[in-house]
Amino acid sequence: MLPILYVVSIFTVIIIRRDLTTIFYFFGFLITEFTNFVLKNLIKQPRPYLNEHRSKGSFSKYGMPSDHSQVMFYFSTFFILIVLFRYYISQSKLIQILMKSFLCVIAIIAAVLVAFSRVYLKYHTNEQVIAGSLLGIICGSLWFFIVHTILSKHFHYITTWKISEFLMIRDYTHIPNILLFQYTAERNEASIRRKNKNN
Repeated sequence: MLPILYVVSIFTVIIIRRDLTTIFYFFGFLITEFTNFVLKNLIKQPRPYLNEHRSKGSFSKYGMPSDHSQVMFYFSTFFILIVLFRYYISQSKLIQILMKSFLCVIAIIAAVLVAFSRVYLKYHTNEQVIAGSLLGIICGSLWFFIVHTILSKHFHYITTWKISEFLMIRDYTHIPNILLFQYTAERNEASIRRKNKNN
């Protein structure tokens, strides 16, 4: 359930913010899902057991690697790397460290809980969950490296495309504190409009 909420949350952020980093974050999820599908059908290792509900429901009969574990560790790894290397939260070094540590711990706990639940509910074996988790970490790390060091260099060019301008796609790569930037810009714009209205 948590991975689904994660996907819905990211998609909502894309609709609201429309920034390229979040969009490519979502593309990475699609690549991770495709990788998992291919590996499951190549390895063809069954789940711990198949009951009637799973054989007729939406569950794949193969369990290696665990899809939920892979997806959650992809999301968490990419998120942690963004927090550590991209975002500036506060001028205070202590607050910066505490906030980043808090966000990273929350991301790790969420991924671990999902992985644990897959074994606890007997959807996967320990090996399938470990394999999925490791693949998720690898996918998250590699995709962050590709986006951060290669693709982000072309974000400005992408925002000049007609379709990007129509959809109002944005590039926040060089803005470390997006919340502060948006708050300041919107506050200044509101102040200017209020003065113009009064005049």
